[in-house]
Amino acid sequence: MKSTAPNLSDVAAQAGVSKSTVSRILNNRLGNGFSVKEEVRQRVLEIARKLNYRPNLIAKSLTMRSTKMIHIIGGNHALSQLGNIYQTIVNHITEVIDSKGQGFDVTVDMSKHKPDESEMPAWKIDGAIILARCTEPTMEEILQLGIPYVVINGPAPAGGTSVVPDDVQGTRLALKHLMELGHRKIAYTPPPRKYMMVGHSSIADRQETYLAQMKKNGLDPIISSLDVLEDTEKLLQELVFERKVTAILAYGHMEALNLLQAAHSLEIPVPERLSVMCFCDHYANKIMSPGLTFIDLGSAQMGTLAAQLLLEQITQSDKQKPKRVVLDETLCVRSTTAPPSPN
Repeated sequence: MKSTAPNLSDVAAQAGVSKSTVSRILNNRLGNGFSVKEEVRQRVLEIARKLNYRPNLIAKSLTMRSTKMIHIIGGNHALSQLGNIYQTIVNHITEVIDSKGQGFDVTVDMSKHKPDESEMPAWKIDGAIILARCTEPTMEEILQLGIPYVVINGPAPAGGTSVVPDDVQGTRLALKHLMELGHRKIAYTPPPRKYMMVGHSSIADRQETYLAQMKKNGLDPIISSLDVLEDTEKLLQELVFERKVTAILAYGHMEALNLLQAAHSLEIPVPERLSVMCFCDHYANKIMSPGLTFIDLGSAQMGTLAAQLLLEQITQSDKQKPKRVVLDETLCVRSTTAPPSPN
């Protein structure tokens, strides 16, 4: 015989009270002329616990103006790569929301959606945080319903709020560091081809800034056509042995880790013969050895600020104006960059 999940009526029957009383107690909606004795409240809570009662979230959201639910959109594409910045971002989002004590729950969408599908959940939400991007139907639905939202590390429509790192400033900072060490043969390795198709702004911003800064300083830009993750050893043989590169700025930490591994296999000492640095964050870099010199994208700050801005939109909607917050990136010098060898 198939068992059925306990419902509101089951809790009410065992507690000896009405379904509306159970609903108010479980949803903490006492007041406004409605009150119950503490012993009744405790009895209802205890019976609900013993029965393992869970409210139907979708049905519940249809009857409530505020669901106390915040939904993070874009988990599938953003959290797929090991140790990327979005894991730090999501951790800090939930940290801020939990610390405010306003009773919000956070859900993360990890499903893979087609470009013409909405990524919105079946239940009502009070706010949304978008990791980098969402589908057009998703944004249309958010705007139509007037749901507060913040985009992290991606563009927001006109009138929307976003928090983004300054990749142009960060790339300039990286090249300044390498040039001040004395490097003149500096290569840049873009992300793998499969990520180039995504078209994130950081891909163009970092590469175009690299090209502009090299030209500005009278240096020849060096970008290999080989895929940094698929042909790493061939790429290094071309850059280091043939083109005499002494420093490489990599798009991300996975590319940099592959370069370090390939350098070890080819007996290219780092940083004595080759300096390597990348764009990354503190969390991913803490577990790396040797410690990579990197441009910190400020993922913790992005997550914290986005959560704060969203909560302000939800709780003080009349006082909040849309804004685009651009955060400076910072240089963190560790053990993979040094002046070029005189030989």
